[in-house]
Amino acid sequence: MFFKILMFGVALLMGSSTAIAAKRVAFLVGNSDYEYATRLANPVRDVQLLSETLEGLDFVVTQYQDLTRDEIGKNLSQFLKENRDADLTLFYFVGHGMQFDGRNYLVGIDAQLETEFDVESESLDLDRVVGMLERSSKAALVFVDACRDNPLANDFYRENFSQTRALRTRGLAPLRSKYNGAMITFSAAPGQVAFDGDDYSPFAKSLAKHLPSENMEVLSLMKRVIRDVKNETENKQTPLVSNDLTQEIYLKLSEDGAGNSVALAQEKAIFDAAFAIGGARAWETYFRKYPNGFFKELALIEHERLTVANLAEASGLNIKELDTSKPIAISRDVAAKAEQSLGLTKDDAKRVQQALNTRGYNAGVVDGAIRRGTRKAIADFQASVDLPSTGVVTAATADALDVKLEKAEESNTILATSGNARRYDPKLLALVEDDKRLIKAAEALKSREYVYGFFGGKIYIVVLSWSMAWDSAKNLADRAGGYLVAVNSKSEDQFLKKLSLNDDRFWRLGSDKNGVFGPGIGLYQVENAREPNGGWVWVSEEPVDYDGWRGNEPNNSGGNEDFAVYAYYAGNAKYESSKEILSKCCQQSQSKLTWIDVNDFLDAFIIEIDG
Repeated sequence: MFFKILMFGVALLMGSSTAIAAKRVAFLVGNSDYEYATRLANPVRDVQLLSETLEGLDFVVTQYQDLTRDEIGKNLSQFLKENRDADLTLFYFVGHGMQFDGRNYLVGIDAQLETEFDVESESLDLDRVVGMLERSSKAALVFVDACRDNPLANDFYRENFSQTRALRTRGLAPLRSKYNGAMITFSAAPGQVAFDGDDYSPFAKSLAKHLPSENMEVLSLMKRVIRDVKNETENKQTPLVSNDLTQEIYLKLSEDGAGNSVALAQEKAIFDAAFAIGGARAWETYFRKYPNGFFKELALIEHERLTVANLAEASGLNIKELDTSKPIAISRDVAAKAEQSLGLTKDDAKRVQQALNTRGYNAGVVDGAIRRGTRKAIADFQASVDLPSTGVVTAATADALDVKLEKAEESNTILATSGNARRYDPKLLALVEDDKRLIKAAEALKSREYVYGFFGGKIYIVVLSWSMAWDSAKNLADRAGGYLVAVNSKSEDQFLKKLSLNDDRFWRLGSDKNGVFGPGIGLYQVENAREPNGGWVWVSEEPVDYDGWRGNEPNNSGGNEDFAVYAYYAGNAKYESSKEILSKCCQQSQSKLTWIDVNDFLDAFIIEIDG
């Protein structure tokens, strides 16, 4: 039941139709200087005006002026190839356009249009443009201000057909093609001619005025544009909108939001990112931003799944064989630590006990002490509401009991996003993490697997490197905005040990199977220093005040050990894997993990990023 609810909720979310574009790109072309027709006065100025407007709306704008048909196609193809990940793509063309055989064309500056065979080669089929945009974009806005009084088209029809047909085919043709995921707007209705205007075209001027309107969906914006253009041209020009968007697009939001549809779209973006990243910290971000959100119950279910898996693993259970429909035996110490991490205070515990007693689950005396009787009451209540029966107060349990936890601010708590090292999409990470240092590091490390945590205002990242050379690791740390870690206190040392134990792949079992070698740190021995103890310095140039060396280290075994890593030796005991030795020796007491010197990095290293 637990997992069925989750999957149903995810399927429901995938069908949601409200969206706000995050990455926005725009392709603008203004054609003025036609070689075989009268020069148009305003397209270049129109493009500049729209470019400034769109940049103010967080679009990345690419603009051109005076392009041939081939140049438009070539530049547009390259633009779409470079921006396939955009959430919203805007296309704006201003210049000459024409219709032929019921299709619309954007005319390049070198067009002569002497015969009907020249239409395809000297102008660009608008249907093809829209098709390219739809294939390469999540959502597309297409604006065509190309219904000018076109002497090239007039001459073409008079010389190849008749004066009557020239008059009948002024402007652009009605849209007949079926589109999917685009809104197409003509600056003038079929058969009408668009005005060039004095300084800017009426259409461009109205777009610049209304696109930045706050809290207004784009279709509503276009109603204002239509009204303005009609008024300015005394009803001689009426923009035409054809919409096949499946999303609601908002270009500018006020600081306090824009109503339920906007809030829902923003929340869904965070929910989707948290679900894709799949870690407790990501869900904590969702709960912090949306404590009473629309997707709160689904988020609690997924957060609960992760919580229960961590509780079970810490209690020595096989999580692959875990049956959440039956009571789960969580050890007393693990339960207490989990509730402490949740921020459960004595007053919170009293409220939990009171809520359980009120609902008929005997939690005993309301004293804030969670003992065996309270644990059984919690487990029974969890089973009754289809939560995994652990007897541990979790976020989902408190919510089901209508108990609001007064969670204290966490300072030096390890907040790793994932239990195991993994790759992170920097764009998704940016939705659930607002620390710019971390996002910069994620860009540099996007091809690597890692875990990260926060301590004392700094970020620490343990990176899987698979025997990367020390100099290469140092350079990668530099690109990530930090340096190989310098350990300056016992508390920092303990933090790094705990963070490094998230994934046993950070630790390599020694060839004699009685020790493990872990992440490298920024401590190294300068060239020609006296062996084995001389010349050890931090790469950050901080003083070497803290000593984490193992008793007989550094020892320069083999004569070329110049770098420090975390390690553990188990004496004469033999182990089959690094995971086995770590679980038996180090999970409860990290003090057994110390530094040793080695000849180069092994499978991991730690980056430190200052505040």
